[in-house]
Amino acid sequence: MSIRFEKVDFEYSPNTPFAFKALTDIDLELSKDKMTAIIGATGSGKSTLVQHLNALLLPTGGKVIVDEHTIEAGKKFVKTKDLRHKVGLVFQFSEYQLFEETIIKDVSFGPKNFGISEAEAIEKAKRALKTVGLDESYYERSPLELSGGQKRRVAIAGILAMGPDILVLDEPAAGLDPQGAEQMMTLFRKLNKEKGITVLVVTHNMEHVLKYCDEVVVLDHGKLLMHTDMTTFFENEKYMEEANINPPSIIRFKAMLRQRGLDIPSDILSIEDLARYLSRRKGK
Repeated sequence: MSIRFEKVDFEYSPNTPFAFKALTDIDLELSKDKMTAIIGATGSGKSTLVQHLNALLLPTGGKVIVDEHTIEAGKKFVKTKDLRHKVGLVFQFSEYQLFEETIIKDVSFGPKNFGISEAEAIEKAKRALKTVGLDESYYERSPLELSGGQKRRVAIAGILAMGPDILVLDEPAAGLDPQGAEQMMTLFRKLNKEKGITVLVVTHNMEHVLKYCDEVVVLDHGKLLMHTDMTTFFENEKYMEEANINPPSIIRFKAMLRQRGLDIPSDILSIEDLARYLSRRKGK
């Protein structure tokens, strides 16, 4: 599987007084079967970037390649339906898109749009709901009766029911309480590791990036600042300074200990691991 951006530019409202260039000369290849964070300040182009992956936005320069699909500036793209079957995009506050009278109807709506029978669509919906932790007691309930976190799960199930190879999530934990946010991120990690779905997460939460993601893509004012693995990113203070990122608490604590002369290994990325390491040192 290939996911590539080649010299991609994107401009909102071109040839108008409101023209705004949101992406500039993006060269990027995303790894298969990884969970990758897309980070950067507000307005850096994160949402604009990922909306190119299922042709919701079309590049005004360069091209985007997703497997056999090539979306090229100035050329009509006609395989939108096929591409959106491959790439599932979950918007921020995606629960606002729920519209059917029952949950099972809402989740089966997408698969039916791809031409399968209603019975098969419902089976796919049931499997997707089970994946996100909602059992048969939810099938006939109205989406409007659910909590915010449950609505988010239903919206994600609606995407999973279509069987995407790539799952793109735009601030999936926004508006959720800490427990709900952790449950969501754990679910996405499980989908990545157990089902082999490539997961791309747009997020501002560096604790989530550290705990759940394999790689990090950083955007700054519409340009690609860096693409690296998670450990390298958080071990390099210069990277975080360039990205204007406030490091997670464990990274700040490790930096403080190193300033005091302690040699802390780079692969220690949790408070629990750090406590065990310091306990072993003390025992020597």
